[in-house]
Amino acid sequence: MIVNKITIGFVIQQFDTETSQCISQEFVSGDEVSYESENGELLDENEFDGLFLYQSYDMVEPTNE
Repeated sequence: MIVNKITIGFVIQQFDTETSQCISQEFVSGDEVSYESENGELLDENEFDGLFLYQSYDMVEPTNE
């Protein structure tokens, strides 16, 4: 079964005003998490709590290691 883990959070972006470029960004996750099926059906979070290994929030696509 494929499960979507949804984490509420926000992004902090830093900009250089001299170059008008984004120089860094950071995702800050909150404590609120929910789980849903691939079809968007809400799943019982107690069934999945602690099941998955931690995946960092680096805002890059995960690689299959």
